[in-house]
Amino acid sequence: MIGKEERRQVCCPYCDMEMISVDLPYCQACGITTLSCPKCSESVPRNSKVCPQCGADIQEEVAKGGE
Repeated sequence: MIGKEERRQVCCPYCDMEMISVDLPYCQACGITTLSCPKCSESVPRNSKVCPQCGADIQEEVAKGGE
C-alpha cells in the first residue's frame, strides 16, 4: 500500500495492552499515567531510570530536553 504510513503498536508497560492514542499521558485500558522516553518516545514505566528500548538515561535526556 503506497502512501499509507505503517502504524507502530505501542503497549502499556504496566498492563501490556495496546495504547490506542499514544499522545495521551495515560493508558486508555488501565488508566495508569505513563512516561515516554525523551530520546526514542517509547513508553516506559514511570520509575525507570534507563529506557529498556534504547538504553537512554531518562533523567539525563529530560535535562537535555530530549535532544
